[in-house]
Amino acid sequence: MVLPIIGVIEPQVLLEGKVVPKNTPWVVSITVNLSSTSDPVDAVHIILPSDASFTDYTLDGGFLSGGVSLSGDTVLITGLAMGAGSNASISFRDLSFSGSEGRRDITLGFMNASDTVSATVSLVVVREDTTVPLKFFHFIGTRPILIGEVVRAKGVVSAVFGNKAFVQDTFDGATWGLALYGSSGFYQGEFVVVEGEFSPYRGLEEIVYPTVRYREFVGTPQPVPLSGLNRVNEVYSGVLVSLDSVRFDTNLVWVPVGENVRIKDGANNSGLMYLDRNGQVVRFKAPDTLFNITGVVDEDSSSAGVIYRIVPRAPSDLVFYNSVVVDSVRPYYAFRNTPSTWEVFLGAFRRVEKFRVCSRDLTVSDMSGARLNSTPPSSVNTFGDTVCAEFLNTGFTSAVLSLNLGVLDADSVVLFLHSAPDVSEVYRSSIYYPRLYFTTPIREVQEHDGDFSSRLEGENVMVAGVVLADAPSFSWDNTSTYIYDGTGGVNVFSSSFYGLREGDVVVVSGTVSEYNGLTEVIISSIRFLGKDTLPLPLKLDRGEALREELEGTLVRVDTVSVSSPPAYAGIGKSFTVMNGASPITVYVYPNTGVDLSQIEPGRYVSITGIVGQYDNTPPYNSGYQLVVRKESDVQVIRDVVYEEENLRVKLGRNVFIPGRESCKIEVYGPKGRYSLRVYDGMGRLVKTVAEGGSAGIYEWDGTNSSNRKVPPGIYALVVRVVSQGKTYTAVKPIVVGAK
Repeated sequence: MVLPIIGVIEPQVLLEGKVVPKNTPWVVSITVNLSSTSDPVDAVHIILPSDASFTDYTLDGGFLSGGVSLSGDTVLITGLAMGAGSNASISFRDLSFSGSEGRRDITLGFMNASDTVSATVSLVVVREDTTVPLKFFHFIGTRPILIGEVVRAKGVVSAVFGNKAFVQDTFDGATWGLALYGSSGFYQGEFVVVEGEFSPYRGLEEIVYPTVRYREFVGTPQPVPLSGLNRVNEVYSGVLVSLDSVRFDTNLVWVPVGENVRIKDGANNSGLMYLDRNGQVVRFKAPDTLFNITGVVDEDSSSAGVIYRIVPRAPSDLVFYNSVVVDSVRPYYAFRNTPSTWEVFLGAFRRVEKFRVCSRDLTVSDMSGARLNSTPPSSVNTFGDTVCAEFLNTGFTSAVLSLNLGVLDADSVVLFLHSAPDVSEVYRSSIYYPRLYFTTPIREVQEHDGDFSSRLEGENVMVAGVVLADAPSFSWDNTSTYIYDGTGGVNVFSSSFYGLREGDVVVVSGTVSEYNGLTEVIISSIRFLGKDTLPLPLKLDRGEALREELEGTLVRVDTVSVSSPPAYAGIGKSFTVMNGASPITVYVYPNTGVDLSQIEPGRYVSITGIVGQYDNTPPYNSGYQLVVRKESDVQVIRDVVYEEENLRVKLGRNVFIPGRESCKIEVYGPKGRYSLRVYDGMGRLVKTVAEGGSAGIYEWDGTNSSNRKVPPGIYALVVRVVSQGKTYTAVKPIVVGAK
């Protein structure tokens, strides 16, 4: 900083390192430069903050000619001969501060026989992990002193708009926010530690092109409720907030994207709403009603003034009182050219007496078959290219709209919803436009003609399914995980990072490709549809090997022996297990955190994973791997072989519902040949779970020998082992429940 001239002493003072960790010894240097026209300086008086302490100091340059005296928080350097154009520095070693995090000012006085000039330099005491509390990036009373500095910060991602993400943290009981600009790799709900340059833009506090030092998914934070639009200010810049009962302040017909729109609250406070072009809220008709809004506080200030605005992330961030809300759509997707039945679950703040659903993609016949809580439409009408079904005297605050659709050769169908609280009132449009997706079955993507590559290689497809594994378990730099739609599984890949999580239901558009034998869909666009449970893993029979038909699916092998120890392979490690006479390669990525210290030849393990492939040699029919997703996928079976002649059977759950869960069976006993069989109440054999196996871990999924679910009831598990000419038997009851 260049100081105003007082007298003729003209110093420039620089602080090297404006961030000091709390309770951590640090080195801080102050550099002084005198201008070429400055008078000499005879003495320098340095006053440190009252809670500062240091163990030593080092002088350099023009300060070397003086003597130093210390008194409390004051350092006095006298006897100097600093002339014009000279420079000097002092470094404080093991400088620390005993007080709380926050700004600290260091005052310097420059003196000669006739003049005295004062200067102040500031630093910020931060957390011991060197991250800066987000509060200290904000212009609250004084200009932030960290502008232009490379700093570390941490927080939870509350919103993402293209290459700009917002994070927030809580400091001293208050929530503060910050923008991260220049990266598309953040995911809502992540806790991140980043490092980058603090460079505000148009008033918005931003760290630009940050480097991620740590990340972990913790869930999207809850919005901070505000009492009025007058609270939308610098204190909440970058924070996810919510307000109730606001309205549009103008006679809007359409709410535009990319423009500030004025809104008012119940106390007549005025504020702004903004639809980001990279958000999920598209241009919509403005309902003439109150609404609740959730969004992140953005700032776009310039010479025209200071502007704060609320930016909603998705349609669910705007809840209109006189408009229906779509809670969910089930199923999440259906397959193209296949008849389907859909249920759209609706809700409303006020009773809806008049309801209309319209579509440009459906026929009069489709709409005539629509049902609202099992009631047919009062009328079906056509308006140009749009068909509408109207329901009168509905009286609902929650309802289910059902559609039975025939064969449609379409990627999706969009429904437009309109409602009114009285049959005499004008319809109000909802901004919630449910979209019904029709996708290509993954089974068709995995089909191959004559070789082992997809017959759809190079074609654009739209697929959907439930995510089988957390994407961060495999990589933070790109996206590579698997989705399953009931017909099969497939890898989805992007060079950009999407933080997909196990159980997410997504629809993916992209190009079918082959990578070292693995069929992939290269993501061009992806949309989150909801959450669902994962399918039960397919249990491989004894002796069954991995193969092309299983690629992308979740499978399990029980009580298999390790034949080779873990060894480095690519970025991860692999080891081999023997499923009977069939070797299976197990691959473990480092991000999974799976402990492999107990994996050694001779051990028995049970493994769950996704069938992947890495084969760079035609015809690409080898290199299949069981890709582990998480720590619980690898179960080391201890004490499988007992020398004592006893047999013990332990059930993970003896009451279960087939299709939702399975019954885990742990068998302990002597060496020998084991059989596990399930009988019904009449003593009839229902299922042979294992024959000729060893002690270990097994599962019964509640199906019979024809792989059909058994009816509810009490069943008997009979475990026998023949060892050294003797037979041991254990019987356990298992109760199959009903949904």
